[in-house]
Amino acid sequence: MRILVIPHQMSMGGSQINAIELAAKVRDMGHHVVLYAPHGVLDPLVDEVGVPRIVKRTDADLSPGSVRRLVDIVRRERIDLIHAYEWGPSLEATFGPHLRFGVPVLMTVLSMVVDDFLPRHLPMTLSTREMVDQRRAVHERVLLTEPPIDTDLNTAGDRAAARAVFGFEDDEIVVTTVCRLTSDLEKLEGTLVALDVLGRLAHDRRVTMVIVGDGTGLDEVRRRADIVNADHGRTVIHVTGQLLDPRPAYDAADVMIGMGSSALKGLAFGKPLVVQGEGGYWKLLTPDTVDEFLYAGWFGRGGRGAADFEPEIVRVLDDRALRTELGVYGLELARRRYSLTVLASALESMYEDVLSSAPGREPRALARSAREVAKFLAYRVVHPSPVASSADGRTA
Repeated sequence: MRILVIPHQMSMGGSQINAIELAAKVRDMGHHVVLYAPHGVLDPLVDEVGVPRIVKRTDADLSPGSVRRLVDIVRRERIDLIHAYEWGPSLEATFGPHLRFGVPVLMTVLSMVVDDFLPRHLPMTLSTREMVDQRRAVHERVLLTEPPIDTDLNTAGDRAAARAVFGFEDDEIVVTTVCRLTSDLEKLEGTLVALDVLGRLAHDRRVTMVIVGDGTGLDEVRRRADIVNADHGRTVIHVTGQLLDPRPAYDAADVMIGMGSSALKGLAFGKPLVVQGEGGYWKLLTPDTVDEFLYAGWFGRGGRGAADFEPEIVRVLDDRALRTELGVYGLELARRRYSLTVLASALESMYEDVLSSAPGREPRALARSAREVAKFLAYRVVHPSPVASSADGRTA
């Protein structure tokens, strides 16, 4: 197969990392795979995996010029199938090569909300069973593609060396989070809750926190960390900013907190995990709680904030044996269910199925989508600030 993979942007984030890593794995299975993406902070990952890339001029919203360029690329590269991630690439592929040539398109939405303007006659993959069940009421063909983790690349290594990078002592219990520090899905708000709680707990425990990530909330996180650290007279909260390779931070951790792909990477390193969500949601992954995450994803909604986080984190801080037990449990789960190799093989089968049963160019479905897109773009002109929608690439 000749496959064109289009991530929606190249900033640090789970959707685009998944797109790149899966593209490389499918390429390794013997297919011709090309990335179509702008330059960005993930360029080193593209170079590392070695998938050929055609540089996209911009990652801006849908435009006639971007559609024409995509049509030209598909024709020149003799593409059999387009795998488009999130709303922008999905629409460009639909109203460009699919409408012009009938090229099959597989849409993937890893956002927590599926925009209604996406065409309903084209196959779509979503990241949770709950979202698949909900979307099937209005969409013709919805498939499950869970977030893949490269369990060979993301695996425990020399823990002592990783801890030495940050200057941690042997008796310190390290709690790590790797996330974008923005209000998207309340990642920033949850990080600040954890920072405050761990700052209090550090008065009678040898606990420290590592916060890895960038975003609009980085300055506020640093300000709050400075207050906690000044109160203790030592560095309790370590704020690293963005790390292109955060693996040492995962490896150095005793406990991970987070959501989405970052949470799964923590499992791949064999760490116990407290899952973060929005609206004050916190829950420890255990054999008793795993079914919730397997159905709804590594995320949650609604809770009591610090009142929920504190007992969950104390439970693992104060019990070394439980940390070991839950770390082993999470590692086995990551390898069995979320391995990049396993999920790339499943994706290859999806590609073959899409090619063998590709839908035609359905005028009514395309017309409906075009009307909804026009409404959305008109809204963006009047309200240029981000709307609360996956249209802005909101992913866990």
